[in-house]
Amino acid sequence: MTPLLAAVWLAHGLYDKLLGGSPRHLAIVQRVPGLEGPAGVRVLLAVGIAEVGIAAWMVSRRAPRVCAAVQTTLLLSMNALELRYARDLLLWPAGLVPLNLCFLAAVWIAAADVPLVPLVRRARARLQRHPFAIRATLRECVTLTYAIPADLLRPLLPPGLELETVGDNGFVAVALVQTERLRPDGLPAPLGGNFFLAGYRVFARFRTADGRTLRGLRILRSDTDRTLMALGGNLLTHYNYSRCRANVVAANDSIRFAVHSSDGRGDLDVIVQRAEAALPDGSPFAAVRDARRFAGPLPYTFDYEDATHAIVAIEAKRTNWRPAPVAVHVSRLTFFDQPAFAACTPRLAAAFYVRDIDYHWLRGVRHAL
Repeated sequence: MTPLLAAVWLAHGLYDKLLGGSPRHLAIVQRVPGLEGPAGVRVLLAVGIAEVGIAAWMVSRRAPRVCAAVQTTLLLSMNALELRYARDLLLWPAGLVPLNLCFLAAVWIAAADVPLVPLVRRARARLQRHPFAIRATLRECVTLTYAIPADLLRPLLPPGLELETVGDNGFVAVALVQTERLRPDGLPAPLGGNFFLAGYRVFARFRTADGRTLRGLRILRSDTDRTLMALGGNLLTHYNYSRCRANVVAANDSIRFAVHSSDGRGDLDVIVQRAEAALPDGSPFAAVRDARRFAGPLPYTFDYEDATHAIVAIEAKRTNWRPAPVAVHVSRLTFFDQPAFAACTPRLAAAFYVRDIDYHWLRGVRHAL
């Protein structure tokens, strides 16, 4: 990283100043009181020589922290003068200081001889721990719960999580949600975002160091029809968001979800009858009460943080949660076409419908394994 940072100083010093490659630099210097005319030319040449010298100093790797301190003093001093006397000549006045602070942060990291890749991995891991509390309204929410042999699901779970089972079956929930007003906790509801979400989750348990057992979901995949949601979700969580096109059509007694995913692995076509119905034929659940324990979402969502070998648990609070069993017709669901499920035929165990739920996700809590 040091040679790249040195190259920045060399380019500015040699090309922009000593060789006159950027006349704007001379105009900026000559705006400073007392540096009009030839005085400004002489100062510009001196600054150019100093910047070339800094580049050579960095490459020599001698007294790197002193070098970093000199760079910090010189760069911020120049920025202060530029903003005070020549703001109109700057390419991006508002971004000048933030950009140079990022540059100086890299300079100090290089001076401390901190390996950059592990540093970036640790920073990214902290960012993806669901760092903000979130609120939203789940306007329409359908959960299809599929029974799958437990031996096929266990390899999909990371270290630290145990599969929730009934007999020899584990369960995957396919959640289809019309989400409204999703925003950081504390932000006014009208500023929240509306989007469609399809989530594929495995029911799992996690035992904490103090002996508590947390029930929750391990997310395998998420699809959303908003690009911003996909980008933000992948930046701040491990929920594996992909972009999709979703068409949700509601009638008096039914609602249809049609999803076309970017990679074809999240395509689905589902018609939900909103009237309360019995469990599907062949369901492994003895009664609706048993099935409701797998109606999702559960009190926790689990992430695995590979960089620190830890589980991140995101607790959720909800109101008005009364899911009703419904009948569904699933004509297409490509998620189960993956090799991981090739040895079985996923069996619909339950389908639940609920609407108008106020949902609150807390900040993620890291549990070292």
